[in-house]
Amino acid sequence: MSIKKNYKIKPEKLEKFISTIYEKCKFSKKHASIVAKGLVRADVRGVWSHGVVRAPIYCRRILKKVANPKPKIKIKKIQRNILHVDGNNGLGFVTSDIAMNECVKVAKKYGVGIAGIYNSNHFGMAANYLEIATRNNCIAWVFTASSPALPPHGAMAAHFGTAPFAFGSPTANKNKPFILDMACSAVARGKLKFAAKSGKKIPFGLALDKFGKPTNDGAKAFDGIMLPFGGMKGAGISWMMDIIGGIFTGANHSGNVKNQFGNNFSGPANVGHFMICLKADLFQNKNQFLKKMEYGINKVKKLKLAKSFKEILHPGEPEYKKEQEIKKRGIILSADIVNDLNELGHSLGVKSPF
Repeated sequence: MSIKKNYKIKPEKLEKFISTIYEKCKFSKKHASIVAKGLVRADVRGVWSHGVVRAPIYCRRILKKVANPKPKIKIKKIQRNILHVDGNNGLGFVTSDIAMNECVKVAKKYGVGIAGIYNSNHFGMAANYLEIATRNNCIAWVFTASSPALPPHGAMAAHFGTAPFAFGSPTANKNKPFILDMACSAVARGKLKFAAKSGKKIPFGLALDKFGKPTNDGAKAFDGIMLPFGGMKGAGISWMMDIIGGIFTGANHSGNVKNQFGNNFSGPANVGHFMICLKADLFQNKNQFLKKMEYGINKVKKLKLAKSFKEILHPGEPEYKKEQEIKKRGIILSADIVNDLNELGHSLGVKSPF
């Protein structure tokens, strides 16, 4: 039966449903849980472009046998605190979760942990891995290569990805870490996918249609060319991500990362990721660091407000506020997303919670 309206659901109930779906796709219980937590966590933080809307996309790659549900992930120590991780074509959620946890262990022992990951797939919301670090009193950077979506400056063809520039740091309030997670594009590709799916319009200036004309149509934008933020600056950062996430790690690069949204099932995506993790108290004790973070944040918050602003929030704080709201009222999913999840669940013999 098709759902005609939005549906509200508790995060834990949705997470159990998604986890069961991935178990049916032959994931181990542990790995299925990692994927489900990562997807639902995005919805809980209000980053719906990277939430459960993507569950069918990843499942499709598993069922088409171009991604591995049971990866045997290999970690090679280049040096005692530098890791080269072979994801064995597992989902990026799994390879990146394991890699960041290893980076944290190494950083706690040696001060710095670095991981280059290859033979992976899309890893969802980068903030998931930053939060692993910040919970463990570490500062972290996360980079990734991704499929062609943005034109290099001066070009009219998609070549580099919308790869996120992501940074996280603990703060004096352990529940509100500083989390900067932003795509190199003017808008996340997942948001265009969402707009295309729901038939919503988008602001002009975010993308061009396939003919190179400005558009506010979500579907035409999704099938067209996304634009980088800040013109040549965003394009340059996207190129940098391709170098460090793709070339440097040994993964696909230079426009050769397969598009997870498309119908290219010719083989593995071989996505690359790169992570740096530092002990926050590497140069001073933990309390000194956290006090300085608190001072810096509070000083910014006391600045004179710009017109129409009620308060100044640090990166990660808007998502924290959204999380508190969603935990109280539940996650609201559009009818289209619910129907897609129901269809996926039904095809795998998983009872719908909707």
